[in-house]
Amino acid sequence: MIASRRAVRIIAVVGVLALLAVGCGDSGESNTANANGTEGIVTKVASFDLAAGRPQRFLVGLVRADNERLVGFGAVQLAFAFNGTKERPLASPRPGPSAEARFLPIPGDKSDPSAPGPRFVEASAANGVYSAESVTFSEPGFWQVSATARIDAKVYRADGRFEVLAKSLVPAVGDPAPRTKNPLAGQPDVDPKSIDSRAGATSPVPDPELHSTTVAQALDARRPLVVVVSTPTFCQSRFCGPITDAVSAFAKRYGDRMAFVHLEVWRNYEKNELNPSAREWIDVDGDAEGSEPWTFVVGSDGLIKYRFDNVAGEGELEAAIRQVLGA
Repeated sequence: MIASRRAVRIIAVVGVLALLAVGCGDSGESNTANANGTEGIVTKVASFDLAAGRPQRFLVGLVRADNERLVGFGAVQLAFAFNGTKERPLASPRPGPSAEARFLPIPGDKSDPSAPGPRFVEASAANGVYSAESVTFSEPGFWQVSATARIDAKVYRADGRFEVLAKSLVPAVGDPAPRTKNPLAGQPDVDPKSIDSRAGATSPVPDPELHSTTVAQALDARRPLVVVVSTPTFCQSRFCGPITDAVSAFAKRYGDRMAFVHLEVWRNYEKNELNPSAREWIDVDGDAEGSEPWTFVVGSDGLIKYRFDNVAGEGELEAAIRQVLGA
């Protein structure tokens, strides 16, 4: 079932302090105390749908081992290594690429991303992940990442494990956007909660600017568009609501030049039924585990120009929008 599979890749926030994630069939985490024997850190891989042979963004969350603080701000160093495949595991990891990852606040977070760091912070002070750009994994299989953070003159290291696929299961940059005929607000015989999980018997579908056109209509009109696939009410993380709100704000700002569409993940959450519209984007062949949230920016030629898994920073999303618009 989708619900049991999708829990494998979703990153969840427990309380407001600990980023908890599982990936590739195990927890994908380890922690290492620093040389002075004080508390360590834990690495949580936050990326979805990593594929071999193409540059892509890599997301990782860092939390203090006692789950009392997150690691935030500044930059950390990432070193990757290949562990082999299920059929052919390696006796020792083979070194791969390395990258610097900078702190990426979730949408709605009011902290200053340029603040000095990294450092231990409460989630109320800064909530986000570290993002490395243009990381290329040479082959599919199981990989590990070693994150190194210098905090208060001490060096902290922790490893995380994840899987790299032979090819993306979710539409990737350069792919044609699915010609989705998503249901719209006000259509008869359509449950409003299947359009947006925040709707109810006494509350209308919110954000009308995100529910007034179909993806297919925008593509036919050769309009660039932003598609956000999320479930603000039932999200397994705390990221769906903030990214949906951010896309709604951009729709008010850029809606005269491009279309904006929200696709609700669930047709019926209680019955574990994915929306057919969302499935076209995040679970095309039933193997993508229904990970969410996702945000896609599509050009007027109908091709996906940018895609953002899990966390989409407001700055990087607006930059993508402006790039597609030629602004």
